[in-house]
Order: sequence, then structure tokens, then C-alpha cells
Amino acid sequence: MDRIAEIEIRKVEKNLYFRLPTEVDVKQMDFVLIQFTQGTIDYGRVYKIIEPKGIFSPIISGKVLRKLNEKDFIIIYENNEKKKEAFNICLEKIKSYNLPMRLIDVDYTYDKTKITFYYWADGRVDFRKLVKDLSKIFNCRIEMRQIGLRDEAKIKGGYGICGRELCCVKFLKDFESITMRMVKNQKLPLDMNKITGLCGRLLCCLSYEDEFYKKEKVEKK
Repeated sequence: MDRIAEIEIRKVEKNLYFRLPTEVDVKQMDFVLIQFTQGTIDYGRVYKIIEPKGIFSPIISGKVLRKLNEKDFIIIYENNEKKKEAFNICLEKIKSYNLPMRLIDVDYTYDKTKITFYYWADGRVDFRKLVKDLSKIFNCRIEMRQIGLRDEAKIKGGYGICGRELCCVKFLKDFESITMRMVKNQKLPLDMNKITGLCGRLLCCLSYEDEFYKKEKVEKK
């Protein structure tokens, strides 16, 4: 029976599940070629392999084709080089239409049938004309994906005030809701320079010990 592979495809998108045929020899952390049910071919990294046991039944997005080879990495490198041109073209179009959005990143699928443009905006943006123009220029499917400030930090990377690489880059898959109550529970100084990350939002690590401080507060009452 086929296994299930949880695949990390983009840093700012949730991992997806793909059917892993028994004849495909891959392991955790391998980079693999995948095919979505609609036919698009892309690549990702194996985050986890799940054996066909129990009642776990995720939505399957497609199947794993094989492990990436040297030729595949060359194609991916060439796609990444094309991202720069796509980014600049989209940026110029955004300026020409005076759209209230900030372009953050661009991604090609492996087979170049789709380009995803990641952007930040304060609200909804009518980018129909922009998408129409980009579709004509690149002759492929165009997707505009609105992301948050934390996602931007995850894409660009960097180091926190602790001196370590950002948690969102290293291991965080989902962003929890971080509140000022966490700051007060931990009796931290209300200095925004010390309690906010590169994204300008409250530090994600404030949630790591929040449960401990909650229990301590209850026990002292």
C-alpha cells in the first residue's frame, strides 16, 4: 500500500500531503519532484513520511514522482534566476497602476506553468488588470498571494535580538496569536524594541513559556 508524504513546498504555505508510491525510494528531508492532481509539476522537501496505518486520512494533493537529480537542481536554479526579472516586471506594473500593495517575493513552479507573486497589503486590492498584463507577458497562470508581515520575515530571514536565526525560518510552521497579556504575565519591560521581532509584531517566542507563567500565577493565588 502507498505511503503518504507530507511535503514542504513554500516557506509561507502549509505543508501538503502527497501519495508516495512504494516504488519511489525517498526519505525524510529529501527534495522530490511532485505532481498535483491537476497536472502541475513542482518540487518540495519531504517533511514527514506517514505509513498507511490508523485512521489518519488527509486530503491528498497529488503524488511524489521521484527524488530530485542534478538536472532538476539546474532547472530550479534557472527558475530562481528568472524570478528576478519577473519581480522587477511586476513591480513596475504595480507602480504604473498605483496599486496599494508591496511586492515581497516571486516563485515559479518547476514546470513554469504558474508564477506566484507574494505581496503585502493593508486590505483588499483589485489587481485584475495587473494579472491580465502579467499573464500576457509570461504566458502562464498567474497567482497573487497576499501574506502577512510575519510571512515576509519568514521569506527574507534574519536574526532576532537573541542572536539566533529567526524561529519562523528555522522551525515554526504556524503562527500563534501573541498578545500583550503574555508580555505582562512574564513581567517583561514594555519596550517595543525588546518585545517585537523584525516583522514588527510581538515576538513569537513569547508563547513558548506562556503556559508555565500562567500556572505559576494560578499557584501563587
